[in-house]
Amino acid sequence: MLTKKQKEQSAIILDSIYAEGPISRVELSRKLGITPATMTIITHYLMDTKVIYEVGEELDGYNVGRKKILLDITPQYAYYLGIELFYHYMCLCITDNKGNIFAKKIIKFTETSLEEYFASEQFDADIRGFRTEYAMYPLSAIGFSIPTTLSRTGKPRTNLPFWKDLDTSKIAALADVPIYFAPLANSMALSQRLFNPKVASDSFILLHIRSKILMAYVEDGVVQENKAPLVGELGHTVINPQGEACACGKRGCLQTYLSEDAIVRKAKMIYEVAENTFLHNIVKETADIDFSTVIQAFRLGDEAATTLIKNAMRYLALALDNLSMIIDTEEVVLHGAIFNTPECVGLLKQYLLENSSPYRPTDTHKHSFLPYQYTNGALAACAYAIHHHLINGF
Repeated sequence: MLTKKQKEQSAIILDSIYAEGPISRVELSRKLGITPATMTIITHYLMDTKVIYEVGEELDGYNVGRKKILLDITPQYAYYLGIELFYHYMCLCITDNKGNIFAKKIIKFTETSLEEYFASEQFDADIRGFRTEYAMYPLSAIGFSIPTTLSRTGKPRTNLPFWKDLDTSKIAALADVPIYFAPLANSMALSQRLFNPKVASDSFILLHIRSKILMAYVEDGVVQENKAPLVGELGHTVINPQGEACACGKRGCLQTYLSEDAIVRKAKMIYEVAENTFLHNIVKETADIDFSTVIQAFRLGDEAATTLIKNAMRYLALALDNLSMIIDTEEVVLHGAIFNTPECVGLLKQYLLENSSPYRPTDTHKHSFLPYQYTNGALAACAYAIHHHLINGF
């Protein structure tokens, strides 16, 4: 058995192997400041439990002397269920401890509201049915994605309908294994670090843009937890003091230009009052307009939709420019359906370039784009569960 101190060190070691593996004991010892003797004890213990394994010798013909034995995380050591519940669908996916997806399912409920679906027996039945169908993957823990952070009392910190009154006890009652409520932005940052370590830097900001604008900050490989309720609320930073009113009580928040909900709401208003818009050619009723409708109209050259998207990218570029002067980080990872459209990415890059100056070069931060997929939130919830249950709970 490991001592309390060694357990703390084992979490650091596992995290480093996830992020940089395969890696040798020598490199781990040097990087983490853990003595070779202690490193040997802990890694042997982790190998005995089969959570890590020896990959083999380092293939480097230039180094002389004893070859380094490389260590890596053992795939299929444990399985995790990730759940994301959104307006009209629920995504479930089962991964192993390396983030490999073994089962996934999208359940759509277009005929009922999110509140009605969550309160119904069907919600319980869908989760239990998925677990039964894939019972060949015994779960170690469950991650449930939420589009905000949690207060100390376990309540979501948000004014979003449904989420502000989320009954977490109903979800916990469905679990016979540990369940973790996973703040979406932090979870996605963990997913990048654990499952895409060659892509993410040691220090980066992740921006998730959807109904809300969520931000996570990773510094030296550690996701910074937000203790104050407003920290990380980039969507509620004011970028146009004369802008429209925001639900938070201020005017001109980034949220009112960039969030999918805001863009769709404005598109519906345009549909009602404007006759010469491609929106009428795409859908028959106002209620049928969603974010993909706006993107379709934008790509067709619709003037109103183009204005909405240009404003969104222009104000995002302004916010990113401000971030570059406030937070010392290597990279900004941008995630959202809007970045699945190359023209939107091109606009953002154009506005970032326009904001540059000899005193503020455009390469202050590297900007990368994470493609949006239905499974992103559920996969991130798995990463959050792995981080807390396996890495920190070993």
